[in-house]
Amino acid sequence: MTSTQRIICICSGNICRSPMAVAILREQFRARDIPAVVISAGTLGIQGRRAAEFARVAIAELGDEIAAHIEEHRSQSVSPPLLEMADHIVVMSPRHQDYVRRHAPRADNKVVRLWEFAEDSSLETIEDPVGMGLVAFRQCRELIGQCIQKWLDDEIQASD
Repeated sequence: MTSTQRIICICSGNICRSPMAVAILREQFRARDIPAVVISAGTLGIQGRRAAEFARVAIAELGDEIAAHIEEHRSQSVSPPLLEMADHIVVMSPRHQDYVRRHAPRADNKVVRLWEFAEDSSLETIEDPVGMGLVAFRQCRELIGQCIQKWLDDEIQASD
């Protein structure tokens, strides 16, 4: 990975999982000194909403610098142009990948099925914590962080 990476994180509402993933990814790229533009979007068409309160709290627990990434978040819809401009499309569930296939078939080869990088190889999705408490958001944050770490380690190793 030498040029600026363009990553889009996709979930359903773009208020829980994908904003947390963006905050974590931005921090990981910064820590690795890799230039990247990381954004998120949702498949449900929710526009202009802040990240869920517990998503913001869970990310804020990681420190002020990473918290800034989620505080500025406003939800947006996935669009074919966003998908086509991305180098990597990070999805949280198979239905998000299906959405990519239907709306931007040429972008399907860019999909990163995030749950496949979990230590628990039986996972079939990154569960949506919407409507749950802070503990569920913390668990989701930890899983997303673990998966991102593994994906970036694998991706960087593959590009060396």
